[in-house]
Amino acid sequence: MSAQPVGASRVKVCVIDDDPLMLQHLQDMVAGLGFEVVSAPDVNSAFELIAAQHCEAAVVDILMPERDGIDFIMQARRVHPDLRIVAISGGGRLGADAVLGMAAGLGADRTLVKPFSASELQIALTAA
Repeated sequence: MSAQPVGASRVKVCVIDDDPLMLQHLQDMVAGLGFEVVSAPDVNSAFELIAAQHCEAAVVDILMPERDGIDFIMQARRVHPDLRIVAISGGGRLGADAVLGMAAGLGADRTLVKPFSASELQIALTAA
């Protein structure tokens, strides 16, 4: 029996990633931690889901085509100021530290470098 975060079954998390395999992996990981999960392949779909599903948290990839995770964070802070945001990235050409540092500076609550473990994600989603 795995330990679940207190109240996790009531917390709904939106995972956002343009890579279908990573999106499925994130969805499975978040669900495996005991959270309710919805997923979106892009920022526009994510905002629709967050509003309709009343999500309390989001896990967002930073490097995506069209609207990226940085754009998501900036808009989320205006529209959903209480949304807990976990920014994730492998870093791309700029490197993870630079990309995730920017995300944290713009309002991400936590940042994780890909690949990360389920326990790291659980801490990021539940830490005050």
